[in-house]
Formats: sequence, structure tokens, C-alpha cells
Amino acid sequence: MRFISFLLLSCIALETSTAQEPTIAQGGADAGPGVGAAPTWTQKFDQLWHRRDESQVEDQLLELVKAEQAKNQNHADVHLRLAAIYVWRADGFPDGSDAKAAAGKSGWMTADKAIEARPNEVGVHYYAAAGIGLYSEGVGILTALGEGLESKFRSRVGEALRLNADFLDGAPQVLWGRFFFKLPWPKRDVTESIKVLRATLKSHPRNLRGKLYLAEALFESGSRAEARQLVNEIGSAPLGEDPSEDRRIKAKATQWIARHPMDSR
Repeated sequence: MRFISFLLLSCIALETSTAQEPTIAQGGADAGPGVGAAPTWTQKFDQLWHRRDESQVEDQLLELVKAEQAKNQNHADVHLRLAAIYVWRADGFPDGSDAKAAAGKSGWMTADKAIEARPNEVGVHYYAAAGIGLYSEGVGILTALGEGLESKFRSRVGEALRLNADFLDGAPQVLWGRFFFKLPWPKRDVTESIKVLRATLKSHPRNLRGKLYLAEALFESGSRAEARQLVNEIGSAPLGEDPSEDRRIKAKATQWIARHPMDSR
């Protein structure tokens, strides 16, 4: 996911200045090293992150973090980036699979370790919530509810929304809107999902995952023409600041079109 887009925090405090190249915390690439200085491992990671859908890059990212973890198992930067890898990986697995459940849980548990060190950072709460959501999709939503995960998800996504609802182009808001759609009856609330996602896209019109999730909710509610229009917009949209995320969503949009031919009722 953006949740389920998974850019990362690279500093303890969120940067708010726009006078310099945006940091990972702002949804851009980490600034490179100074002249003559070797890049830090976090800078190497953040530069590779935008290519994580390319062959072997995801493994390179994991190896880079694992090497740092061997040096310092309690480093928040390690936990945060490792959680992001697991969340990204889980998002690529099909619902109902053991692989999705395992990767989602790893993302959640690893992000929770980062929360202990940096409780006031939005990213750690966001990735923990995303991990819980992906784990739930892996084991099945009913099973997850039986494990008491709804309250755990709500607490983490709620904290991310409180700290910075606009993080990663509105990713916490997209995650919150998707939550109402994925819940089973009688908890499911497609109308609320549409409401949250519409509001998110007003301020974050470039969030392709938000568009796809809104399209799915609209299609479910009967607004099928609008749903198709949104999916078509995803297909024609240019790649944004996170090309790996956008390419993944474009592929999901293509799959959605194949599952919903024009004569579908």
C-alpha cells in the first residue's frame, strides 16, 4: 500500500521547510551526500527505494538494511526501513496467502519496534497500521477481527492521521478509507469509504492508489461509470515522485479492467 506507497522517514523530526530538496519524510528522495563525502546507508537506501520494483533491487534494499541491523539491532532507522520493505513486499502478494500474512506481520512488528524509539513520527505508525492491514488480508479479515486486530489497527492509523494526515501524499487517509471497504458485514461501510477517499483525493489528486480504492468502492455502490473513469485516469496518468508505487497501481488498474468488462452489471 502507499499502503499501501512506501517512502520512508530519514530523520527523527519531520522536515517542514520547502527551501531544500524534499526529504523522504516529505515524500521525495533523500538528499545526497555532500561533495567528497561517501553516501550513508540511509541515503543509499532512499535512493534505491524509488526503483524497488526493478529486478533484484528489493533484495538489494533488504541486504543493505540487514547489514545495518547486524551492527545495531535497536536502530530506529533500521526498523523503519525494514518495515517499509516488508509492507511493500506484502502488498505484492495475493489476498489469502501465507506469504502476504507473514510479510504483513513482519512489517507490523518491525514498525512497532520503531514506535518505541520514535513515537512522534508519523511513518512508524503508518507502516505499523499498513502491516496490520496486510496481515489481515493474508489470514482473512474475519480471522484478524477474531484476533482483536481492529483496535490495534485503529490506534496506529489514528496516530498517523493525528501526526500528519498528508504523509506520503495522503497515505494515512487512503489507508483509513480502505479500512471501511475491507471490513466484512455488518461492520463494512462502503459509503464511509467513498466519503473518506473522495475527501483525500481533493487534496491529493495524484494519489493513484486512492483513485483505485475509490473506484472499487464506487463500483460496489453502483456508480460504475465513475469507477471506470477513475481507473482509466490511472492508466493515462504520468509517473509521479514514486514511480515504483505508480507502476504497481497501474498494473492493478489493468487487472481491474480485465475483471470488469464494459458489459459487467
